[in-house]
Amino acid sequence: METNRARNAKAGALFLSGIAAFAIQIPPASAADYGLGVSHGDSSTVLFPIKLDSLTIEPEISYRRLKVRNNATFGTTIISSDETITSYGLATGIYTRRALGPTFEGYFGGRVGIGRSTDHGNQEVTGTASSIQQKTHSWFLGPTAGLEYYFSKQFSIALDVGLIYEYSKNDFSSDSSDQSFSVRIVDTRTRMLLRGYF
Repeated sequence: METNRARNAKAGALFLSGIAAFAIQIPPASAADYGLGVSHGDSSTVLFPIKLDSLTIEPEISYRRLKVRNNATFGTTIISSDETITSYGLATGIYTRRALGPTFEGYFGGRVGIGRSTDHGNQEVTGTASSIQQKTHSWFLGPTAGLEYYFSKQFSIALDVGLIYEYSKNDFSSDSSDQSFSVRIVDTRTRMLLRGYF
């Protein structure tokens, strides 16, 4: 019993000393500028930029919920559908920065992230109802370059473009069938970003 307590105390001391050693490595708040921002492109995203000497690390969180209703008539066929699409993602960007003048900076680096979305819906075709459900898991990565303009010391607006490779796995189910398929795409992504630093 005493041996177990001694071991637990020793393990606890090692754990706390590890945390202390890690905390010593963290730069003080004055060595970095922390910020908050938003981007608009494929979807609206909240950004958390951390500016070091010549490097920016920028975690991102995105969330979107969309309800869609459609009604259409083709001759004697009446089609109505009701869908709810929910998507969210986590990503981060790492960029090197270079001053291009007193108010402009260029940056280049890359972004990597994961995402998930669900699509629940009901469809009715001339009195016959069916339900559908689709789940998508995805990840992406790619190089990104941008130009940032500081209209004050703490606020900026930027435009960037990335060449993004994305892989997604889709599971689709309906009343009549279940399917699974994957999609790979390479595409450019352009975003407008607003950032503020504390």
